[in-house]
Amino acid sequence: MNDLDRLAARAAELRESLNYHAYLYYVLDQPAIADADYDALYRELQALEAEHPDLRAPDSPTERVGAAPLEKFEQVRHLEAMLSLANARDEAELLAWDQRNRRFLEGRGYDDAPFRYVVEPKIDGLAISLTYRDGLFAVGATRGNGEVGEDVTANLRTIGSLPLRLHGARPPAVVEVRGEVYLPLAAFARLNEARAAAGLSAFVNPRNAAAGSIRQLDPALAAERPLDLWCYAIGFSEGVDVPDHHSALEWLRAQGFRVNPHIVLVDGIDAAAATCRAWEQRRADLDYDIDGAVVKVDSYALQTALGSVAHDPRWAIAFKFAPTTVTTRLHSIEVNVGRTGVLTPFAVLEPVFVSGVTVERATLHNEDDIGRKDIRPGDDVILQRAGDVIPQVVGPVLDGWVDEDGRREERSARHAALPEWRMPEACPACGSHVVRETGEVAVRCPNRSCPAQLVESIKHFVSKGAMDIDGVGERLVEDLYAEDLIRDVADLYSLHRDDLVELEGFALDRKTGEAKRADRVLRSLDESRTRPFARVLFALGIRHVGAVTAQALVQGFPSMEALQAASAEELAGVPGVGPVVAEAVTQHLADEHNRETLEKLRVAGLRLAEEHPRRADGALAGTSFVLTGKLPSLTRGEAQALIEARGGRVSGSVSKATDYVVVGEDPGSKLAKAGRLGVATLDEGALRTLLAVAETPEDAVGARSPLDDDTRS
Repeated sequence: MNDLDRLAARAAELRESLNYHAYLYYVLDQPAIADADYDALYRELQALEAEHPDLRAPDSPTERVGAAPLEKFEQVRHLEAMLSLANARDEAELLAWDQRNRRFLEGRGYDDAPFRYVVEPKIDGLAISLTYRDGLFAVGATRGNGEVGEDVTANLRTIGSLPLRLHGARPPAVVEVRGEVYLPLAAFARLNEARAAAGLSAFVNPRNAAAGSIRQLDPALAAERPLDLWCYAIGFSEGVDVPDHHSALEWLRAQGFRVNPHIVLVDGIDAAAATCRAWEQRRADLDYDIDGAVVKVDSYALQTALGSVAHDPRWAIAFKFAPTTVTTRLHSIEVNVGRTGVLTPFAVLEPVFVSGVTVERATLHNEDDIGRKDIRPGDDVILQRAGDVIPQVVGPVLDGWVDEDGRREERSARHAALPEWRMPEACPACGSHVVRETGEVAVRCPNRSCPAQLVESIKHFVSKGAMDIDGVGERLVEDLYAEDLIRDVADLYSLHRDDLVELEGFALDRKTGEAKRADRVLRSLDESRTRPFARVLFALGIRHVGAVTAQALVQGFPSMEALQAASAEELAGVPGVGPVVAEAVTQHLADEHNRETLEKLRVAGLRLAEEHPRRADGALAGTSFVLTGKLPSLTRGEAQALIEARGGRVSGSVSKATDYVVVGEDPGSKLAKAGRLGVATLDEGALRTLLAVAETPEDAVGARSPLDDDTRS
């Protein structure tokens, strides 16, 4: 074998390995190698292909991103039409659909055909078609009008869970796979946070964000969006021979596609209806939006016999969930001032019942978003509460008529007569002239002594994700500020029992002399002094610094003195920080008032240095933990610090990537999820055993050996 043959063989080996590990990571959520090891293989393949361009292949992971921006999208004719679905709004309509199909089939000789149904969550995303030729991904297209869509191949290639090559040894000549591109809710929230930090407008909902991302002319922009994909059907094919829909789904799984694990096969329409009802109750448990369930006749023979009517197949129907949008009156637009001084508008609405709750307030994001939607006080507006999240005003209702003071008036004419809304020029809390920095969406109050900012910053400081001070809620913070007992977060640690018992709801019991509520607050404040430095840093409410960023900063600069001495350039060099966050940290720590507050916190005994710096080479490096419930002798902060000091990572949610769930008293839903996923659980004793074994790096190989079955909870 000559050198070129050896290089070609190595390139093929790298492609196969990288694609396999991408499948484990994105599709199965079971990574088998560290990110650094994957990156090293990827860079080796990149270097090989750069030096020998003829070694590039269509299924190379390096080809996922790299196409030049397009001038426009070309049209693609689907090999088989992408049909729409008829809707069933309730169980009665679903049963009627079943009866119509049975009568239709009886007329064609299928008198006693057994009906089995596949029930699938109806993902609220963007329908796409993926065409593979001889096992290689060739073309990806949007649904369009069902016959013709847009060629978005380059953008779809950026989705890590989309296989570039089918897994089977004998791929079909052609297969067209149907799927739905979506944006997970957690990723959607992070994306909007990042856009807000960059001064960009927020996306209204995950579906619009996913659709907009796939229709970016520059694939590099699409690659920046955390899109994902569920595949749910086979369209046209040559060489795929399966008898029914559930077999097709198994074929898709075997070929490396993500197929929703919640899809079920049931006997009869009653079981299908029960499954739909169950999904309506569980929809809020998912990390993606669904707006219904899809019920499909399983047998392909019956599907063929049933055929289609117009653009809808008779053999499938969408069971639509209760509406999450309603129409109501927008009475006014008011403004809140947040802890960083951002003025955030919100809608004051005529109370309306939607998705199980009565809504009177809704978010409006910012002034640009209001202008884009052209929402005006006095409008009839569409209110959306999708996925049981915070309600949002989608836009004004401009068609039809509305009763107004005894006369009938066209909504569009009425809307045009209403004045457009403008952000106030003065802060509603302190009267300072507001500012809007060039290129930013946010309008801010520049007064650092603004009472609204101070109150909101204290609320953030005491919140569960920050210092987690039990008994100190939003109402108490407002009362303490109103009574002039606190003016910044450090003042909390100067509170006395006598201060609290004068407040409403804190009075002394005259018979016993006890003040249980006041004592609980003071005890919780005292306990919060032990929170790790990263929690304190996050609790300070520095602009752009969330919990993850705070942890990254502490790993790079494990004390407040080190952070204050660091330059913006040094801070920006921390992974995950960057220049925008670095500048915000530098400005916050340089402010004289903030420095005084930090000194007061130091005197109060809070941890402003990492006592157990996390070691990347620790014995628990690469091991993921989740903490749930109250441990007998450790606070969560103490347990987290001990784990991270040995290189471990503590996450807030349980997934297949979690190694251990540490369980205390009253653990909640995380323990149940650990059971469903087969994740090992530890009580505090087993955790301490693991930590003791992991005390030194040389013990890393045996780190888990003491944890036999009788030490786990």
